[in-house]
Parts: sequence; structure tokens; C-alpha cells
Amino acid sequence: MISKRLSIFFIIFYVATAVGNPFLPFFNKLYKTHQLIENKNFTEAKKSIFILKSKKDSSESILWYDLTRIYLHENKIDSAFIISDKALSVAIQQFQNQGKAKQIAKRYHLNLNDFDSLFAQQVEKAYLINRNTNPDKIATNGSGLNQKEINQQFIRLFKTKLNFFQFRDSILKKSGVSKVQSFSPKSNTLLTNCIFHLELTQDTLNFHSVIQTNSIEAYKEYLKDYWKKVESSTNLNYQIHQLNFFKIIEDSLYNLAYISTIKTNTENAFLQFAKDYPRAPQKDSALNHAESIAYLEAKSVNNEAQYNYYLSKYPKAKHKDQVEYLLRYLNVIPVPYLTKDLKYVFVDSASSETWTDSFYDFAYPYASKYHKKWYANGSMLMPGCALVMKLDEFATPEFYYVEKDGSRVNKNSYDEIIQFAPNMAFVLKAERYGIINSLGNEVLPCKFQRIYFDTSLGIGAVFNGKYWGFINIAGKLITPLQFSGILASKLTFTVNADIIELPKLLIPVSLNNLWGYIEANGQVAIDYKYKQAYPFKNGVALIESNESKWFYINRFGDVVSKEYDNIQDHENGFCKITKIIDGKKKIGILAKPFRGFIHQLNVNAKQLNELSAQFNLPLTPENLRAEFKEIIPPIHEEVWYTVNDFFTGYAVKQKTGFALYDTAGKAINKNPIQNINVQAQKLFVAKEKKQLKWFNPKTKTMSTNAVDEISILTDHWLGGLNKGVWNIYTMDESLVNITNEKGNIYKDFEAVAPAEKEGFIIAQKKGLWGLINEKGTVMLDFKFLDIYFTDVPNQFIVRIPIQGNPEESTWGVYNGLTNKYIIDPVFEGMSYEDFSGYWLVPYNEKNAWLDSKGNLFAE
Repeated sequence: MISKRLSIFFIIFYVATAVGNPFLPFFNKLYKTHQLIENKNFTEAKKSIFILKSKKDSSESILWYDLTRIYLHENKIDSAFIISDKALSVAIQQFQNQGKAKQIAKRYHLNLNDFDSLFAQQVEKAYLINRNTNPDKIATNGSGLNQKEINQQFIRLFKTKLNFFQFRDSILKKSGVSKVQSFSPKSNTLLTNCIFHLELTQDTLNFHSVIQTNSIEAYKEYLKDYWKKVESSTNLNYQIHQLNFFKIIEDSLYNLAYISTIKTNTENAFLQFAKDYPRAPQKDSALNHAESIAYLEAKSVNNEAQYNYYLSKYPKAKHKDQVEYLLRYLNVIPVPYLTKDLKYVFVDSASSETWTDSFYDFAYPYASKYHKKWYANGSMLMPGCALVMKLDEFATPEFYYVEKDGSRVNKNSYDEIIQFAPNMAFVLKAERYGIINSLGNEVLPCKFQRIYFDTSLGIGAVFNGKYWGFINIAGKLITPLQFSGILASKLTFTVNADIIELPKLLIPVSLNNLWGYIEANGQVAIDYKYKQAYPFKNGVALIESNESKWFYINRFGDVVSKEYDNIQDHENGFCKITKIIDGKKKIGILAKPFRGFIHQLNVNAKQLNELSAQFNLPLTPENLRAEFKEIIPPIHEEVWYTVNDFFTGYAVKQKTGFALYDTAGKAINKNPIQNINVQAQKLFVAKEKKQLKWFNPKTKTMSTNAVDEISILTDHWLGGLNKGVWNIYTMDESLVNITNEKGNIYKDFEAVAPAEKEGFIIAQKKGLWGLINEKGTVMLDFKFLDIYFTDVPNQFIVRIPIQGNPEESTWGVYNGLTNKYIIDPVFEGMSYEDFSGYWLVPYNEKNAWLDSKGNLFAE
């Protein structure tokens, strides 16, 4: 009886399972789970399905189908993509069995196309998410890969799936499944499209990564790969897509290579550019530059062989006539000659015969040495040419260049020329500045109120009266004219055109009254969000926030120091910090980290020792400061500092006097020092009984010498006045013996002072000055009223009193080695920085040129 009832029960169960009767949820857990998902009860469904997943039900396609929908609900796209692939794969196997296919269709109202569509949906979502990801950011899935690498993974994955599905499609067609089950291979089409678009995306990412390198080699490699890809592809859309990138990279390559060639500025470099890049739009310009440089070089060498070389290499060049003219008059050296009419005309220096017919209101000699020596006045900018000046009808000077035959180099004329590099000069016209090169060409037209240029970086800053922008060495804008400030908010420029040192790391700029940083290519590196920002030094930059708090940031914009009410950055690796405590300013010293500094310089052991001596710190690789440190806390009324070759330290004001500290924050004097002061930021001095003492870095005490007055002469020496006479001391109180070549000792000077040139001092005896070098040797004896250095070693322009009439004086040129006059001191005055090998001397209410042999070129 029992067995009969059980048989009836199993028969009912089998029929219910087959036809989908109302009792099925009670007996089939997969069906129950599926119904939970249909009713949006994903939490309960997930609990159930993970139990079934570990049992024999894992071979059922509906389990993987439903698990996909759970992951979709949880927005786990990566998991949904993998599981939907599994669902389709299992479904394809099951649907080859006609009975199983009909059972799934009847029970779950699904066919093979539903499984395919589910997988296709995940392909599309994975693709879209991939496309919307920022290419520059690291993936958040823990892989550490950038978007380009993830993109490549998707391409490989999609291609693998495509190949697998195409293989299964062939099996399904043979078995007739696609006909019976209404299977449309939607995944195949979608995968094919996604792969194509991902490849385009990959090319876009690759293009962006290459263009950002700003590298000639990277651009060349990209163009080389381009031809390989285009030749292997028959897809017209792909070729058009690639062509746009090709043109941009190609143009960027040409521009970058040409700028590099301009920096090199040699004939061979321009010829090589034209050879390497025959399709470049700059090719003709490069060839013209090469020819012009060859012409300048020929004039610089100024011999028959060089002129003939030029004519053979450039037989149809634009300077052919000038070169033939120079060949005919090879040995003639024209010089400006002052006439009785107070005009300048060029004459043959040997015969004084008139060379050209043109008269000028002023003229410089012809420049002959190409890039060997130059002056700020631009007189040597163009080898073989002379800078001349004429006054227009309004008595305004117009400067321009002329060839050796007197013809103008071009039609350009300027109000002023200021040379700032061997082959470049600022020019002024109508109160606007531009730039010309040594070929006389305008690199930048005269359109700007201010121009500053960094010759090492090949980048300049220009100001149009309202906004700043940056240019490259070719005179092209690399940023828009949009910045309200550059480098620092309180930066003041004393002249309108000058050389400048721009930061090597990031450049601080102001946009809409907020400061940030850009890279040298104009790209924003740190957003505009600060009240003030200063250039990076040793890897950190000083910042003032909009809340008027001061701190330091690193190159990524991260705050790396405490905040203070004010910070004064010092050049010696330290800074003065201020905190407002109870309404009063309290001062301290903050030591900046050496880690970035060392890393940036990549110093070796020897250099590390030099740093240790410079900063008075026990610097070793093990104990380098990695963080900011308050070596003197901001609790003091005043802190002063000194920097010299012997000692860098701080004087801290306390109730009983000043205490001295070294750069490690260690106190170095036991007893407080009264009335201390700092002189020229190089020396601590203290007043005792109306006399001055200075800090001796050797004894770490104030000097035993007491003097009436102190003069800082060099980083090593100081002058001390005592009882009306000056003597010279080292910082550690040693008296410097001043001697001449004969061994005579000099002391008790009437005055001492730093010389015009660093490393020298001048001293006075009996009202006359002598010159002393850093070894303590007298180079020029004490017989001059004035001493000036020239660009030739041991040649000095000097002024001496006239015998019998000490109120009058004359000028000449003196040789310090021979102790003889090169130019006798017979002139009322003498200019010494105008043109190499010549001097200007007053003559007939104007100035006439005087050569190195003493020949005066004037009537």
C-alpha cells in the first residue's frame, strides 16, 4: 500500500516538474530561486543560489543566468560579465539536447537567444565602463594598471571570446540548434564591434601617451608603427582614424625637431634637419638658416678659403654678391671715423681712406668673432656686420645693422637693442619689445611691454600689458596670454627686458587672481587655488592659502609642512617662521628637508661632504632630514641669521641677550651676547664700549679684536678700522698679510672695499688705490684714482692724477703683468664695455674710437 502511494507521488512530481504546475516551487529549488529574482528579491535569491552553486545544479545554465542578474543588481560588472559568459556556454551545451531545450523554454520562458543577449549586454557594459574611465588614473580594482593596460586586457579577452564563439557557432549550425532554438549570434557581432572600437580607443590612449612625452624618438617610433598598422588593416574607418593622429604626431615631431635645431643653431644641424625631414614645412626655412649661418661663419673667419667654400656650397645663395665683394676686399678692416661735422663714416683702418659713403650719428666697429664675445648693446650680435645709428627727424635714435659694403642687412630698425645670448637680442620699437637673432630675423615681433627669457630652458615670458604668456625659443606661444602673474605675486621687475631664471620643475602662475603651477609645456600641474605661490626649491614650494596661512607643498600639491602665520624662505635651506601667539609675533627657524634636495641632485659621497660643510650639518645618507623640522621653535621675539663660507647660524633674542645656534638647532655660546647685530647677512657683530667685535667661527666666540668699523670684503675677508686705519682680517681673526711680488708687506690702509670683480678687493694708500687678489697679492700698485676691469685678463682701464695738478686726471689702459701702459693715460675719459679691442674716448664734444694700438679714428 505504501509503495503504491509513493509511486503515485513520484509520478505526480515528475509530471509537475515537466509541465510547470503550481506545486513546482515546493520541489525545485532552482525554480524557486528564479521566481525570487523575478520578484526582485535578490537577497534571498543570492543565499539560495550560492548553496546550489556548490551542488550538482552548477551544471544548469539557469543557475548561471540568475547569478548574472544578481551581480547586475549589485553593479558588479566584472563578475556579471564572467558569469554571463558561463551561462551562455552551459546553455549552448544544454540546448543541443532538444528535450532539455524545450524544458528550459517551457519552465523559465527562455531560449538560447536570451542567454546570448544577456552576455551581449555584459560585453556592452564592460566596454562602456572601460571607455568612460580616465586614461590617466590607476584602476581602482586593485590591479595597479592604468587604463591603457586595462584596455589591452579587454581587447585580448574579447578576441578570445570571439574566436571561441565562432568555433561554437559552427558546431551549433551542424547540430541544427540555431534553427530550432531561435539563436541569433548577437554576441559575435557585438564583440566584433567592441574590439574595433577598443582598438580605436587603444590608439587614442597610445596617441595621448606619446604626445605627452614631448620626445623626438617617441614620435618617430609612433610614426614607424603607424605605417605597419595601416598596411596590415583593410578597414577604411580605421585608416582615417589613424591618419588624424599621424598628422598631429608628424607636425609635433617637425616642430620639436626644428626647435631643437634652432637651439643648436649650426649650419650642419639645419642641413641635417632638411635631410631628415624632407616633408617638413620648416625645410625651406632650415636651408635658409644653414646658408645664413655659413655666410656669418665665412665673415667671422674672414679668409679666402672660407669664402670660396661658401660659394661652392651655395652657388645661388642670396649672399653670393656680398661674399664676392668681401673676397675682393678681404684685408680691409673698416672702422667708424669721427669727422669734423661730428658724423661717423667707415674708413679703411690702415689707410684712413673712406670705405663707404654713408654717414651715421653713431657707429660701432664691425663684429668679426662669431659668438666669442658680445655686449648687451648688441654691437656683436651679427658677425661681419656693424651696428649703426641715425637720428630721425624727431631726434629719435634708429639702430640697424649694415654689411661690410655699407648695405643694410634688412629694413628693420629699432629704438634699442639689448643682447642677452650669443645669438639673440631683445629689440625695442615704439615702446614694445621683441626678439631678433644673429641672422637679423625677428624671432618675435615688437608687440610686448615686457619680455624675459631663460636661455638654459629656451623658454621666455611675455607681457602684453594685461596678461602673461610663455614662448619657446622659436618665438611661438606655448601658453595663451592669460596669466595675471608669474613666479611670485610680489615679484618686481626693474627692467622691461632681461634674462631670467625660470624654475626647472614647475612654474608658478596666477589665473583669475589664484595661483597654481604649470609645466614647461604649458600643461596645468597643480590647480589654481592659492593666494600666493613661489617657485619650487629642493622639491618643495612655499604657499600662502586663501586663509592667509603659509606652508609648503610637494610637486603633486600635497601639503608637507605645518601651517604658520608667515614664512620667509631663505636660500640656505632654512626659513624664518612666524606664529601669532596672544596677538604677538613669535619667530623661529624651520629646517627644510634635504631628502628632495639630495635626490634631485643625485649627489655622491664627495658632494655630500661638501653639503655637510656648507650647511654645518653631519650629513650622511643615514641621517639626512626627511621631514621639515623646527630647529628653533617660533617662541622668540627676533631671530637673525648669517651665511658665509665659515659659518651659517642664528642669533636668537632672549631676555638676557642673544644666544647663537647652528643649523642643527644646537646652542654654541654659553653666555648671552649683548647688542648683537647682523651685517650684510654674512657676519654677526656686537658693540662693546663703542667698538665692534665679530663672531669667530673657529673659537665660536666673539672676536678678541675690537674695531671702530667693519667692512665685509668677501666671504673670507673683512676690513677692520682701528685708530683711523684699515687692516684686512679673515673671519677667524687672522691678519691677512698683503704683499707684492717683491715681498713688501702692506698694512694700515686708508680705505678698503670690494673690487668691481668678485674675488678682488681695492685698498687705498696716500689717496691712491691699488688692486689686491684673493691670495693677498698686490696686482696693481697704489697709484690710481680709479681701477676698472676689462674683458682681457690683466688689462685695466685706470685714471691717474696729473702731476702738479691733482685736481685734474687722465685715463689710459694699464697691463698688470708688465706694469706698463698699453694706452698712455692722456684722455679725458674712457669707456670700457662697448666693443672688444676698441675703446671710446671723449673727442670734439663726441666720442671717437681708439684701437688697441692707440690709433684714434677722428679728424
